[in-house]
Amino acid sequence: MIVFLVVLNLDFFLPRLAPGNAAEILAAGSKVPQQAIILLEQRFGLLKPLYIQYELYLKGIFSWPPDFGISYGYYPDTVTHLFEVRIGWSMILLLSSLAFGIVLAYAVAAASALKRGGRLEAAALNISVLINSTPIFWSAMGLLWIFSIWLGIFPLYGNVDFGVSGAGYVESVAEHALLPVIALGLSIFGESYLLLRGSTLESLKSDYVFAAKSRGLYARLISTKYVLKNSMLPLISVMSFSLASLVSRLVLVEAVFGYPGIGDLIIDAVRLHDFPVIEGSLFYLTVFVIIGGLIGDFILVRLDPRLKL
Repeated sequence: MIVFLVVLNLDFFLPRLAPGNAAEILAAGSKVPQQAIILLEQRFGLLKPLYIQYELYLKGIFSWPPDFGISYGYYPDTVTHLFEVRIGWSMILLLSSLAFGIVLAYAVAAASALKRGGRLEAAALNISVLINSTPIFWSAMGLLWIFSIWLGIFPLYGNVDFGVSGAGYVESVAEHALLPVIALGLSIFGESYLLLRGSTLESLKSDYVFAAKSRGLYARLISTKYVLKNSMLPLISVMSFSLASLVSRLVLVEAVFGYPGIGDLIIDAVRLHDFPVIEGSLFYLTVFVIIGGLIGDFILVRLDPRLKL
């Protein structure tokens, strides 16, 4: 609760520390009279005292449903409407990337566990370290340059082609989402494989693995049913607590690929000093991270009843 309250206050005050406001930025580069800028500031409520703005902000948060007002940059759309329109696209990227990254890490870790010290384990370790140490916007820009600009296989930006329907619509959505999913999924793979490898090394030294080997069980069965099953607990724990990092990577990926999700909305809002959108987006993402952590704890308890103690 304390963290949530701190985030709510930072969400309000930090954007207002930046110089300028939305009215001045929207009027920049054009011969707009000063009177018109003042009228925009009045329309957006930017001329009200800071404590009045803060009071309205708190009233909007603690009302139901939360009301953050109207966007400055997407006027007259409300923040809630913008979030509802874009959250589905962000969830497509997030869930697909999680599935891709974790399944790939699990499969590679399972294959590596069958033969420790082999070429596959060495290659997987080097690749995962490289991926984990590379900024995600670099890898995203590299994928974009190779497959969209150089080879021209995938679209440069967006989420769907204009004027398509039916099966063509699904195909277009998949084409636009594939590169962002690969970029974010590889980032998740690099982190997940390192966690799985460390936990599998500990599991291989445990008594139940020696007992399974003494019973003559196949190595494949030992690696999947005994080693990796128990190694998933640290991975789930870390992933549930690193949702904030995952969301930040999602924002960067959407910005690089011009994908119209919540991340792209936040980038536009920061550029335009669109305070209502910044406040609303960060509020909803904070709630998402908290709920995700609670779900992760619930899954851990279900997988390992000893944690109830």
